[in-house]
Amino acid sequence: MLDNKKFNIVLSVLIAIGIWAYVIGETNPTDTKTYRDVPIQFLGEESLDENELAILDISAETLNVTVTGTRANVSRLRPGDITASVSLEEAAKGENQLRVNIRVPDNVEIEDKSLNKVTVTVENKVSKEIDILPQYEGVFSTDQEPITVELSRSKVTVTGAQSLVEQVDHASALVKEGEVTDRLKTIACKLEPVDKRGEMIERVKLSAGSVQVTAELGMAKTVPLKVPVVDLSDGTLEKSVSAPKTITIKGKSSVLESIEFVTAEAIDLTDVTEDTTVKIVPVLPADVQVSGRSAESMIAEIKVEALSTRTFTFNSDEIDMQNLAADLQAEISGIDRLVVVLTGKEEQLAAIEKEDIILQVELKDKQEGSHQVSLEVVCQKDCTKIEVTPKKVHVEIEQKE
Repeated sequence: MLDNKKFNIVLSVLIAIGIWAYVIGETNPTDTKTYRDVPIQFLGEESLDENELAILDISAETLNVTVTGTRANVSRLRPGDITASVSLEEAAKGENQLRVNIRVPDNVEIEDKSLNKVTVTVENKVSKEIDILPQYEGVFSTDQEPITVELSRSKVTVTGAQSLVEQVDHASALVKEGEVTDRLKTIACKLEPVDKRGEMIERVKLSAGSVQVTAELGMAKTVPLKVPVVDLSDGTLEKSVSAPKTITIKGKSSVLESIEFVTAEAIDLTDVTEDTTVKIVPVLPADVQVSGRSAESMIAEIKVEALSTRTFTFNSDEIDMQNLAADLQAEISGIDRLVVVLTGKEEQLAAIEKEDIILQVELKDKQEGSHQVSLEVVCQKDCTKIEVTPKKVHVEIEQKE
């Protein structure tokens, strides 16, 4: 009797456990869930700094993680409960394959992940100083434009991987639409490193994150632009400069009123031997600035073309005697052959005949005797340069018989 009672108790416990397991299995089954775009944290970047290295590129900065566990535990997970990290302590210059470490709460397990490693490319760390340029958002009337009166700092240092730092042209200080009015105002602006096209360069650091821009609305005026050119080269290259004919400037109306044109700094072509572009630097009063409408067009295009030469020979009796007194006669002495070398474009030289070239000496007020005079050469068709050998000749003048 007692044994039957014990048996019934054990049987009841087993049945209860079975029912409990059944209920749990039916009401809280195993579940899986994929969390997408989990951010990867990159730890230990200070070790790169200590070795004068910096990150150039990272193959992936997020990944997908699939976890499994009971439905209740999985449903209670939040995105922040799943973390992914990569240690940079062992990274060296070049490409590094680094393991991604993932942490999840103890009550769930990792079933799958979209990647196991990431490629981190590392370069030498460099720095350079760049200008800060305000960028004004918004649309302004044709005769109005913001004037930058003062910046709390004019330059900032950018630091990062060498290839990225080389792309940075300046730091942009974005002034939001509506901030600038006709009254002087100081505005706190965030700084961003950008390239020449104004596109932001990632993964570099600026020595300052913001700048104070003092600005107000001013007037805009378009005037002629003069760009002087200097070329002290030997003339064997044809060089042409294409530059804007006008420039839009901005400032207070009382200042702009007296400005009729703007002259730029001279462009020196002496050492230019191939096609290139150079920046035009307008010379402006301290309280006048280049308008944003002209800023990008302040570039001169230089075209360089190799020139050809063509040689002509003349006898001394082919030299014209200019303005010789009627009672005198003259003769070139000491030389029979003269050489004229023309330099120019090939098509120009091909069109020139010997008859287009005039050799002459000026004999006005010359009296009887022996004179050394300069030889002048005139070409009646276009060419770039004319050289004659010799440059001077001896002329014997005497009375006519």
